[in-house]
Formats: sequence, structure tokens, C-alpha cells
Amino acid sequence: MGFSSQDDLINKVTVSGQYVRRESQKVTAPVHTAGGWHLLAGLAGFPNATTFPGTDLLWAACTETAGEGTTVLGMQHGGNVESGGVTKHILNINALVVAAAGAPWQMKLVDLEGYYLLSTTNVTGTGSRTLINTNTFTCTSATPAVLTYANDWKTFTKVQLTTSNTLPTGLSLATDYWLVRVSSTTANIATSLSNAIAGTYVATSSTGVGTHTLTAQKRNPNGVGCEAFFCVQTAPTAGGPNLTASSYTNTAGTAARAFQGSVTNGAAADAYATRILHSGNAAGRYGPFMPKQGGDTGIKSIESFTWSAGTAYTGSGVVALCVARPLLDISIPVTGMLSERDLLNQLPSLPRVYDGACLAWMLFGTGATTTASPITTNVDFAWG
Repeated sequence: MGFSSQDDLINKVTVSGQYVRRESQKVTAPVHTAGGWHLLAGLAGFPNATTFPGTDLLWAACTETAGEGTTVLGMQHGGNVESGGVTKHILNINALVVAAAGAPWQMKLVDLEGYYLLSTTNVTGTGSRTLINTNTFTCTSATPAVLTYANDWKTFTKVQLTTSNTLPTGLSLATDYWLVRVSSTTANIATSLSNAIAGTYVATSSTGVGTHTLTAQKRNPNGVGCEAFFCVQTAPTAGGPNLTASSYTNTAGTAARAFQGSVTNGAAADAYATRILHSGNAAGRYGPFMPKQGGDTGIKSIESFTWSAGTAYTGSGVVALCVARPLLDISIPVTGMLSERDLLNQLPSLPRVYDGACLAWMLFGTGATTTASPITTNVDFAWG
């Protein structure tokens, strides 16, 4: 796993060719207000801008290969390498922002695990929203097996299986699988992401007995290191509700945990595309992520939340409740300055990038960042 020495790293990069450099380029729109965080995945440029498509309240997994199922959402980083103990790591990054105002900036690279789409009444209404992380299913006895369920999960959603009795022969409990969508209610199932991409699916020789359930899983086992945030895709017309209740499951499997503090989403003036609603400098605002309950090291799943205090949003807004794993940060002190961070020698950390990781940048500006400002990055990956 990883590299045994710098000589080993150099050999992997220069001899074995286990290295790629990837660029990204985005353009801000609209003006980013001062003191707020933004998820750049929704901006024009490369990778393609996402629109957070999907079914309201249903977990939507994001991956390197398929983005969120319709467009490439994350930065491509060399495909799947996790075989025979191989792991992928980030060696070096650089970033550049050119804007008439807004400096200094902070950028954060995250692995966007997925999101829960909120539109129509789930943005504008009040009360509790129950989120969907499971699907009951039936299964054919066939080669390959075909699973049938009610909720439309995206291709490459990672799942585990449970049953009230006996699973179909060929499927196992406490085992990671990956779905490959056949239709809105059917899918094949694979034993690895690589097999899912290659079209190598599980065969079954019985349909099983009892009620069977698929439960969505995070790329990072049990959601270790994962954080949550609300990101705007389409601005609501008015309002600014507060998060008054929430329930998530932590990495230890403890349910009914709650995000802490009085999380304020802020006025509609801050609810523009790409903005992380609850970020900012005012009371009830936070950094890019909502504070977890004390001692929690990650988020396995989110079960519900309530927007009830403050003023409800109106109009036809679209918001995504995202779950992501932060990987690294870089500061950009002035406009036009290319900032670089060496993660091997300067800050020895070599952040790990899992197979299928959907890499996206976040941006924080201390001042209002002008619209149509280009943001460019480069990331060096190696594996061994």
C-alpha cells in the first residue's frame, strides 16, 4: 500500500508510469459574496457543470466515471487501481484565481460522495424531510442477476445487503457491491467498481426467502472523515430558513446524531448558485461544513432534517444536501498568483484517493469575488 520510499515513488512514476496530472478550469458566476464558501462543481468549465439531477430526497452517489449519472462531475484521476494492495495518492497541487476583487482565497479539494436532491416543496416547505438511503428489492435467479426495487439509484452506487431470512444464492451479507442501472427500477450488481465498469456481474441460483434490502454505502468505509453541507443549484426567490433538527448516523453506526449549533441558512441574497447556504461570518453561520455532534469522526448516512425556523424559501429553488470527504487545502494570497503545495516533502500527507472518487473544488473568498473570474488547478496523482 502506497510507497515504501522516495526511490520507490520515483520508480513508480518514471518507470512504471503510475502517475497522471489532471487540470481543471472553472469560471465564477454570479459574484461570490464575501465570507462565503462555494462548491465549484456547479460552475461552467471543466469538469462539466453539474445540475444535481435525480429524485428528491433519494441518495445519489457520485463517482469519477459517471459523475452523478448524466455528466462528468468530478476531475478524472486515472481510473481504478486498488488491486493487489495498490493505493492512489496526491503528490502535489497548484491553484490560480484571477479576479478583480475577493483575495485572499482558500480552496479545498473534496471527494464528493453524493447528495440528496431538494427541489419544489422540499426547498420551499417547512417541517421534517425524511431522506432515503435504502431500497427493498427482489432478485431473479439468473446470469446475470437482475434486482428490482422502487427507487431509482444511480449507476455505481455502492451498497450492502440485508435480509429478513435468506439472500439469493450468490449474494452475501456484510459485503460491498456496486449497482449498474438497467432501468429506473432494475439493476445488475457487481462485486467491485472495476467489475461494474467492465460489465462483470453477479449470477444467482435462487431468489432467496424473505424481504431483502439494499443500503447505500460511502466510498470511504462507514463514512469516516465525511462532512455535510447544503449547496444551492437554483436560487430560491426569497426566505432564509434555519436548520432546527437533524438526524444522521455516525461512523460507529450510532443513529439519531444531530448537527450542532443554530445553523442559519441566511437570506435569499446569499442563496445563489454554488453558494453553501450556512457558510459566512454572521451568527449561526459556519465554515463549509455543518458541525457534527461531539466525538463523531464522519457521517455514514443522513436520515432527516428540518427547516422550520426563520423564513421559509419561496419560488422554485434547487438545493443539494451534499456529503463529501475533505482531502486538502491551499491558500491563494493575491489575484494572478499561482500557489503550489507539495504534499510529499513540504506537507508530508499524500492524501488518499479512493477508486471512483468524485473530486471537486470548494472556494472561500474573504472579499466579494467578481463574476466571470477564472479558476485553474493542477493535481498530480501517483499510485503504488
